[in-house]
Amino acid sequence: MASKLHALPIVLGAGWFGLHWASRQGTPAEPLARRRSAWPYSVTPTLFVPGWGGNAWTYNGLLRWLARQGLGHKVMTVRVDRHGGLHFSGHWENTASNPLIQVLFDHTFTADYQQQITWITAILRTLKSRYQVTTYNLVAHSWGGSAAVSSLLLHGSEATMPQLNRMVLLGAPVDEHDRTQPVDAAFERLRATRGQLGELGPGTIHNVYGTLSGRLTDGSVPVYQITALRSVVADSPLTYQEHHVPGVGHGRLHASPTMWRLIARLLWATDRPATK
Repeated sequence: MASKLHALPIVLGAGWFGLHWASRQGTPAEPLARRRSAWPYSVTPTLFVPGWGGNAWTYNGLLRWLARQGLGHKVMTVRVDRHGGLHFSGHWENTASNPLIQVLFDHTFTADYQQQITWITAILRTLKSRYQVTTYNLVAHSWGGSAAVSSLLLHGSEATMPQLNRMVLLGAPVDEHDRTQPVDAAFERLRATRGQLGELGPGTIHNVYGTLSGRLTDGSVPVYQITALRSVVADSPLTYQEHHVPGVGHGRLHASPTMWRLIARLLWATDRPATK
C-alpha cells in the first residue's frame, strides 16, 4: 500500500501533463472537402480566439463542424508562447475557401486581458506583413472578445493592420464595473477612442450574449457588461448588431451545434437562414 501511495504523485503528474498536452492540440489543418452551392467563399481568413482559461478544446468542435459542413477549413494555428512569441504552423494559400486560423495562448490564466490585446494585435500585423492578409474575420469568446475588440478600437486604423470584415463576440465583457469596482479602467480606455473611430473601415461587429432562466446574465457575465460596447461604437463606421440567445450559458456560447450554426451565419451569410 505504501508503495502505491508513493507512486500516486507520479501518476497524478503524468495525468496532468497528458491533459495539458492534449488541451494544446488544435484540430489538424485540412483542405476544403466540398463546397456548398450558393454559399459565399472568400480569401478572408477567420481567426478563432479563446477566452480566459481557454485552450484548443474551445474551438476544436466548431472547426471540425465547419469543415464537415463545407463552410470553411482550417489552414493554420498560431500559438503565442508565454513570452509573447508567435509560432505559425500550417500553410497559407490565398484562395477563396473561407480559411480558418486557430489561435492558442500558452498563458491563458492571466490576471486581465491586456496581454491578449498585444498578442492579437501582433498576430494581425504579422498576417498582413508576412501573408499579405488585408481583411479578416474574428470569432472570440469572453475575455478573448474583450481583447479582440480592444485591439480593433485601439489599433485597427493603423496602416500595419488588416481591416476588419466581421467580428463575432461571444459573451465578451467590455465593461466590468460593479459595486466593488465602480470604474473599469479598460472600458474607459475604450470610451476614449470614440473620437478616433471615424478612421476605421466599415467592418461589422456581431455581439452575441446568452441568458439563463430569464436572468440578465449568462451565469458568468452580466448582460450590461456585454452590451456596454453599443455606446462606444455608436456613430462610427462600424456596423453593430446584438444577438440574444436565451437559455445558453457562458461556457456553451462556443460549444453547441445551435451556436455553431449561428456563428457560421453571422460570419458568412447574414442575409440567409442558419445552415442545417
